[in-house]
Amino acid sequence: MDETLLSIGELAAASGLSPKALRLYAESGLLPPRQVDEFTGYRSYGIDQVERARLIAALRGVGMGLARIRVICDLDAAAAVSELRSWWRQEEADVFSRGAAVQYLARDLGGLLQEETTMTTSTTSHDSGPLQVATTAHRGLVRAAQQDAVLARELSGGAALLAMADGFGADDALSSRILSAFADAVGEDPSSDPLAALETAWADAESLVPATGPDGSTLTAALIHAGRLYIAHIGDTRVALVRGDRIDLVTQDHTRLRSLAAAGRLSPEEVAAHPDRAVLNRALAAVSPTAPDLLVRRLEPGDLVLLASDGLHAVVDPSVLADALTTKEEGVAALAEQLVELALAAGAPDNVAVALARV
Repeated sequence: MDETLLSIGELAAASGLSPKALRLYAESGLLPPRQVDEFTGYRSYGIDQVERARLIAALRGVGMGLARIRVICDLDAAAAVSELRSWWRQEEADVFSRGAAVQYLARDLGGLLQEETTMTTSTTSHDSGPLQVATTAHRGLVRAAQQDAVLARELSGGAALLAMADGFGADDALSSRILSAFADAVGEDPSSDPLAALETAWADAESLVPATGPDGSTLTAALIHAGRLYIAHIGDTRVALVRGDRIDLVTQDHTRLRSLAAAGRLSPEEVAAHPDRAVLNRALAAVSPTAPDLLVRRLEPGDLVLLASDGLHAVVDPSVLADALTTKEEGVAALAEQLVELALAAGAPDNVAVALARV
């Protein structure tokens, strides 16, 4: 065995993990330092622990629990593969059984809502009124190309469409083409069934996805009509609804690690320190689930709707972003520019796109 010792920084560089992640694994007993200086607390690791660190991170990244990881790390290669496959068979069975339960719940819920609608003798609604709308985008300070696309379009009947696509891969214009095709397919008058209009238009966006290769895009659209916010969403662009001092995050990021964190299988600290924290598991891309989330929310006068690419929400401190969104501005155009400035002040390592609408 090579007895070369590494500092925690050297192990981080060699394994691709952050020192924070390595400390988490040390505290769990999965990757204890080879030596700890009793006076300084300085940690030293063996060079043979590099591969173990990578394995632990990979297994946590697919949602395996710490106890099972400890077992796998202590097995020989053939036994570890058998253990991993056995674990995954149960994961697949769990997903299958949950899927069946969801289908039953959807059937029962749909029947209940239909019954309540039949019993209702009167309905009320209010028009969203005139909208203040603004969009802006910036290449950022690091990226060589702009792959964030954003648009705002006035529709008939006082409705408005905000949409955003964040491309990835070598085709810098893919996100713009997807966004244009989607918006054109929504049409000028989706008022008869806004959610259906978004879902139908999604097919036009999907038709532009390359059959092979790494190129793809996120797509998030918000249709505002008659006091309702209708959303079609895939990827990690976020839609937030700001009402007074309250900010509600409407969408969820479609990343594998976010899903695991939501299920309590990864801690927020592990997600923040994991090298795959931004990897999408749903997007408009080859060999990826491309069906959108379809969501509806009620709107009230004064509400602010925000669409933000990860160049904003993943870079700017959440408390700073919240302060900006809940502080009244003269108009949404000034707020949009302020949000971009916040991303630039934070280093803007990614493209930035913002769309805002105030009811």
